[in-house]
Amino acid sequence: MRKTLFTMVLTAALSATIMTVSCRNPIDVPDDKGTVCPVYSVRASHPRLFVTKEDIPNIKSAAKTSARNTYWQTKEDVDNLLHGSISFPNPTAVNGTENGWVISKVSQVAMLYLITGKKEYLDYTKKFLQKIIEYYRIRIDNNLNADWYVFPQISTLCAYDWIYDALTQDEREKIGKSLYQVMMDIAWHGEGLRPQRIRENTGGYNTGFYGTDALPWYIAITFYNDGIDDARCEKMFQKGLQLNMKMTQFRSELIGKNGGGSTGCVGYALGAYPVADFNFIRSYRAATGIDMSQKLDYVLGYLNFIDWNRLPGNREFGFGDSYHYDCLLPEKEINYHLREIATLYGSSPNVQRLLGLFNKKNYTERLPFMPFLQKYPQGTPGASSPGKGAMYFDGTGEVIMRSGTGADDTYALFVSGGRTSYHKHFDNNHFTIYKKGYRALDTGTRPEPGWHLSHYYARTVAHNCVTIRMPDERMPGYWGGGASTENKFEPIPNDGGQSSTLGSVLKEMRTTDDYVYLASDATKSYNSKKASLVVREFIYFYPDLFVVFDRVAAIDKNYPKTWLIHTINEPVMKGDREFSETSDGGKMICRTLYPANAMLTKIGGSGKDFWSDGRNWPLPKLTPQEYGYNMNLPPANHPQLGHWRMEVSPQTASKEDLFMHIIQVGDKNLSDLPDTETFETATQIGVKFTYLGKNHTLTFDKTKAYGCRIQ
Repeated sequence: MRKTLFTMVLTAALSATIMTVSCRNPIDVPDDKGTVCPVYSVRASHPRLFVTKEDIPNIKSAAKTSARNTYWQTKEDVDNLLHGSISFPNPTAVNGTENGWVISKVSQVAMLYLITGKKEYLDYTKKFLQKIIEYYRIRIDNNLNADWYVFPQISTLCAYDWIYDALTQDEREKIGKSLYQVMMDIAWHGEGLRPQRIRENTGGYNTGFYGTDALPWYIAITFYNDGIDDARCEKMFQKGLQLNMKMTQFRSELIGKNGGGSTGCVGYALGAYPVADFNFIRSYRAATGIDMSQKLDYVLGYLNFIDWNRLPGNREFGFGDSYHYDCLLPEKEINYHLREIATLYGSSPNVQRLLGLFNKKNYTERLPFMPFLQKYPQGTPGASSPGKGAMYFDGTGEVIMRSGTGADDTYALFVSGGRTSYHKHFDNNHFTIYKKGYRALDTGTRPEPGWHLSHYYARTVAHNCVTIRMPDERMPGYWGGGASTENKFEPIPNDGGQSSTLGSVLKEMRTTDDYVYLASDATKSYNSKKASLVVREFIYFYPDLFVVFDRVAAIDKNYPKTWLIHTINEPVMKGDREFSETSDGGKMICRTLYPANAMLTKIGGSGKDFWSDGRNWPLPKLTPQEYGYNMNLPPANHPQLGHWRMEVSPQTASKEDLFMHIIQVGDKNLSDLPDTETFETATQIGVKFTYLGKNHTLTFDKTKAYGCRIQ
C-alpha cells in the first residue's frame, strides 16, 4: 500500500503543472488507480517557509505555555546579541560550520519579532541578514563552503521570509536581491554547472540531503513569485519537489517494514539525516497547504531502529563510520526526532517510552526556532520495552539480537545484506557482542584526515570477519586521505579482506525461544579471483552463548585464510585453542573447535594495535589547519578503539577450510565454557554441548553452502 501512495505522490510531483500563485484551487491529478492527489501552488503571502500567518497565534500561545522556557532562554540570548556587534571569526577558515551556529541565530531574532512585534528585533534581523550576506560572499569568493550543513542557510531564509511583510520595497530590493543571489551562488544546482568548493557537501537525496543540494528548494519557496527571478524559482521549486520526493521514496524503501535508517551508522541515520524528512513535511505544508505526513509515515520506522540499536547507557554497537569514542547514540538528536514525530504524528506510548530514555536536548537545535513549533510530550522514565529476540533491518543489512533490554543482558549485531553502502565498511559477516561492555568489537576510529581511517578502520581486518590473502591484490579505496603530518601517498594495504562493502546475502534467519540462527553468504564481497565461498552461520543461544561456523573456499590453496576476533584488552590463553578477555567488568571466553590443526596468534599492543599488511596504521597528529582538528576524537589508547585481536589460521594449506568457534560472555567471574564434543563425517560436521541444563547438538551439512540442524 505504501508504494502505491508514493507512486501517487511522486507522479503528481513530477508531472503536474504547478499553478501560478494567484490561483488557490487545487489541480486534481489521478494516479494509476484513479486516486486523486491535489497539488497546490505556493501560497502568495509571506511568511510561508515553515511558518504561516495562521501559525503565528499558536506560536505566541506556545511562548506563554509549553514553550515558555524556550521563549525566555531565546529572549535572553537574543537580547544579549542586540548590544554587541555582529561578527564571524576567521571567515576564511577551511570549515565554515562553527560560524554556522552563530548565523542560525538570525532565525531566533526573527521568531521573536513574530511573537512580540518589537521593532528592535526587526531592525536587528535586517542588520544580521546583511552581515550574513557579506560573510557568505567572502567564503564564495575564496572558493570555500558556506557550511557543511544547509541548516544555517535555511535559518537565514526563514528570517527573511518572516520579516518580509515589514520590509519596505527598497529593503526588499536591497536585502532580498542580495540574499537571493548569494544563496543561489551557495546552492548546488547540478553537475557541470560549477566546480565543487573546498569542503562542500553536495550529497544528494540518497544520502543525508543536508548539504547545498537541498538548498534550491528553500530558496524557491522564499522568493517564489516575488519578482526577483520568478521563472528560475518555479523551476527550482519543481526540481526541489522531485528531489525531496525521491528522498522519501529512497528512505521508505530502505526503512521497510521493520524500520531502519538511510545508513547503518546510527550517528548519521539517527543524527542529522532525519531532519531532512521532517523539514520537507513542514516546509511543503507551509508553502502549499498540503500535509503529506501520513503519506510519509515511514519516519515512524525510526522508532524501532532507535529501540534495537540501543545498548545499556544509551550506547550503540559502533557499526560503520562510528567514532568509537563513547559509542553513545546521538541522544540529543534522537530527542529532537522524537519531538518531531510526536508533533506530526501524535505522542504514542512508544514515543513517550523512548523520550524517557532520550531526554537530553540540544541547547541550540540545528534549526533553533523549531522548539517553538514542536509539542513537548512527557517522557515515561523506566517504561518497559520489548525483551529478548532478534530483528533484521534489511535495508541497512543488520540483524540485532538480545537476551533482554537490561544492563546485564547480552546484545549482538550481525552484518549481512543491505542496500546502501553509505558509511558502511568492508565488514560483511562481521559480528559485535556486548555484555557489560564490548566483548567482540568493531575497531579503529575516523580521524579526518588520516591514513588510519582509509587504510585500517574501514577495512575487513578491523572487523570480526574472515580474510583470504591473495598476493598483489589491489584493494579498493575508501574515503579520506593522509594528514599533513603523514606521507602524501600510502598504497592501500592488502589486508586480505573484502573488495565490496555490499554483496552479502542473508540466506536464512531462524528464531526460537532458545536461539537465533543466521546463515549469511558474503562470497560476492570478496574478489572472485581469490574466493569461491565465504559463508558464516551464526547461532546465538540465549542468553550468553554463541557458535560461529565458517565455510571458506579459496581459488588457490596457497591463499592464507584467517579468522579474526577483536578485543579491548590482551587475550589470555588457556592451552593452545582457548582464550579469554576481561574488560569493563565483563568477560569473553572463546574456544576454537575447527580447524583441527588451528594455529592461534595474538596481534596487538603498543605499535601493533592497528596492524595490517606488515605495518601499523596509527592515529595521526592533526594540525589546526586541518578540518578535523577540532573533532572530538578519542586518544590513541582509548579502550573502545580495540587494541588486540586473535587470528585463527589452519596450519596446512588447503583450498577449503571450516572454522568453528564457541563463545560465551558474562561478568568478570565467568570461569569456563561448556564442555564440547566435536564430530565429523564425510558429509557432516558438528558439536555437542550442554548449556543451562539443555543438551544441544549442532550438525552442519558439508555437502551444501549452508545448513544446520539444531537439536
